[in-house]
Amino acid sequence: MMASGRGALLLARTLTALWLAAGCASLARAADSGERTPVAFAPTRAVLLLIPGAQAAQALSDHRPAALDSSSAAEVALLRDCADGEPQRSPVSKGFLWSVATTGWRVILHPLAVSIHDELLKYAKVSAASASGDYYRAGDANATTAAVSNRISCLRFTRFAGDAAGEEVALDLVVSVRLDPARDAIRLRPLRLYVSQGAAKSADGHYSLAVAVRAESVWRDEFAGHQGQIFQQTVATESVDLKSGSFLKYYPTEADSGTRVPIVPISFGADRTHDFGRTEFTVSVAELGTQPATLKLLAEMLPDPNQDLSQLVIAAALAGAHLQ
Repeated sequence: MMASGRGALLLARTLTALWLAAGCASLARAADSGERTPVAFAPTRAVLLLIPGAQAAQALSDHRPAALDSSSAAEVALLRDCADGEPQRSPVSKGFLWSVATTGWRVILHPLAVSIHDELLKYAKVSAASASGDYYRAGDANATTAAVSNRISCLRFTRFAGDAAGEEVALDLVVSVRLDPARDAIRLRPLRLYVSQGAAKSADGHYSLAVAVRAESVWRDEFAGHQGQIFQQTVATESVDLKSGSFLKYYPTEADSGTRVPIVPISFGADRTHDFGRTEFTVSVAELGTQPATLKLLAEMLPDPNQDLSQLVIAAALAGAHLQ
């Protein structure tokens, strides 16, 4: 029985070696001929803005992609949703959005072999950005028993490509995070997705995208403090073809569209005469380009060390396969 087990293990290792040898043949030839070069991507950054209703007009007009028509019915509806019924203000500086943006490219593939790892990095990218702010709007002195209202109405995630001199919007996403009419949940729903340039390489100009939104907060009840994740939700999955130009999609804006997720917890005894409910929002976007058949086979053999990211990447893959 032990000999049989060792034989099976040896056979499995042999088959794996053969598959790797076959899959790396073209890569090895390129390396032998001196054609192999380090992986390099154009400079890029991602920014997340938390949009208060009163500042929606400026927040949405800043860095607006040229392909978008601000007077179109869809854009007018989007602005109306993010404005949340508030009169628009014109801040004197562009720093009116108290956002802290971070960019993170995260490797989603295990480095089983350096050559395969380098190649696969070209076809899959996950970008993320975070920002913190007070979610709830301040009330009057008697607001402790009044219904809460959201101050933050939308999130805008923008991925730029190119250097500072020629930077352009490569991906732009707007997501509504307004309270549900019953005020017992947040109605999380995408409003608009624009893509002009993929973050990763694609063999045929086709990309599979998945977008997730996460919210985290710190709060206290009467006797103890708490810190934790409020929700993490995939809000959109799309199959995008950029061969013929940019991709633009508007989503339903009906009150019952989207997904109900938990509200931001309210601390016991919180001073509601000032904006409150400090929350950190994070938007992550997985972009998968079409891989050559050989790399696709090798990718299936590699484990994914990050469970959270794997779920987002799986959602992107399902979008590409039209399974979702």
